[in-house]
Amino acid sequence: MKKIIFIHNNYEPEQFLREPDQEDKFYTYGFGSNFARNFKQYHPQYTVEMWRVDGYAKKHYEKTVQNVLFRIFPAFKINKFVEISFNFIRELRREIGKNDPILFVSNVHTWLLYQVTWFFKNSKIIASHHGDWSPFFRLSQRKGIRKLKDTIDAAIEKRVLKNVDYFLVCDYSEIPYLKMAVPNGKFKIFSSGLNINRFHPIDKMEAREILGWDKNKKYIIYVGKLYDLKQPNDLIDIWTELKKEHKNIELVIIGNSPTDEFYNYAVASGAKVLGRIINKELSKYYSASDVYVLMSLRNDYFGGTGIAPLESLACNTPVVSHSMRNYIGDNMYELGEIPGSLAEYKEAILKILYNSGKYKNMRESIEKYYTYEKISEKIEMVIKELLKDS
Repeated sequence: MKKIIFIHNNYEPEQFLREPDQEDKFYTYGFGSNFARNFKQYHPQYTVEMWRVDGYAKKHYEKTVQNVLFRIFPAFKINKFVEISFNFIRELRREIGKNDPILFVSNVHTWLLYQVTWFFKNSKIIASHHGDWSPFFRLSQRKGIRKLKDTIDAAIEKRVLKNVDYFLVCDYSEIPYLKMAVPNGKFKIFSSGLNINRFHPIDKMEAREILGWDKNKKYIIYVGKLYDLKQPNDLIDIWTELKKEHKNIELVIIGNSPTDEFYNYAVASGAKVLGRIINKELSKYYSASDVYVLMSLRNDYFGGTGIAPLESLACNTPVVSHSMRNYIGDNMYELGEIPGSLAEYKEAILKILYNSGKYKNMRESIEKYYTYEKISEKIEMVIKELLKDS
C-alpha cells in the first residue's frame, strides 16, 4: 500500500492542546489531522500517517487514532520567525528512504513547508493553502523590521517552492502571489470541506418556533468572530441602513465573545448578539434565517469560501459573500449572490430577502462538492496524477 504522510505544525497554539487527553483532541485537532483521518476513512487502501511539528509539545508522542498513526515532534521555536525539529527531519529522511511516501503539507507560507521542500525536494509533495499570507503580499503591506523577514521568506519561496508538485489553494487571490515564487506551478481550487452530517435543514417556520423568533420578520445571520478581517462593522452598518426602510429585518450574530474587537459595536447596534452556540445547535439558526452574510472585500482576505457559508448552504439558507467566487461547483448563482462592493452587498441582501424562491439546490450542491468524502476524492485524484507521472 502506498503511504501518505500528512504534515502540519501547531499553527493555532490557543486551540491545540499541550498534552494528550482522553478524547484524543491533542492528536486530532487541525486541518492536517482532518485530511488524514477522512482520507483514511474513504480510501483505506492507503497507509496514512499524520506528523505534527509542535513548538509547544513537551516531548515526542505517538498514537494510532482511527487507523491513522499520529506522531508529534517537539520543536525549537523562536516566536513566528522559525520552528524546527531535527528529530522530525531525521525521522522523515529515514521514512523516505524506506517507503518513499507522498508528503501532504498543510499551510504553505511556513517554515515547515520550506524545510520539507529543501531537505526532501525529490519527494512527491502536495501543499494546501488555508488563508495564510504570502510573503510577497506581506511585502506590499508592511514596514520596518518585519519587512526584513518577509524579504527573507520571499527569497526562500523562490528557491524551494518549485519543489512542490501540486498546490491546493482555497482562494483565487492567492494564486498570483504563489506564481511569483512558482510561475509554472500546478494549482487547484480546494477546500477543507464540511462534515455535512452535523448540519440538517429544518423547516424555517418550525425552526423559528423552536428559537422563539418572529415568523413575520426577515433574518440576516452571521456566524464568526467579530474582528476586522471579517468586516463585522460594515455588515452592522449595512443592516442599520436597511432597517431604516425595512423595519422587519433583524441581524443575528453568533460565534463571538466579549473580547472580540467589534463585540461592543455589535451589542450597541441592537443586533441579536448570541455568543457561542455549539455546532449541533447551529442548524436551527441557519434554517430559521433568510440569508447568511460574510463580508470578504478586504485585500488581505485569502480565506476561500469560508466554512460558515457552507454550513448555511447545507441548511438550505442562501449566502451573500464575495468569498463565493471561490466556490468549487459551477452553480454558485443558484446558491446566493457574489457582491463586489459594499453597495452591492446591500442590494444582494435585499434581493435574497425578497426573492428567496430563486435560490435552490443548496444542500445538494454541498453534498456534490464539499463533503469530506468528496474532498478526499479530490486529494486522491491529485495523488494518482503524481503517481502516474513518477
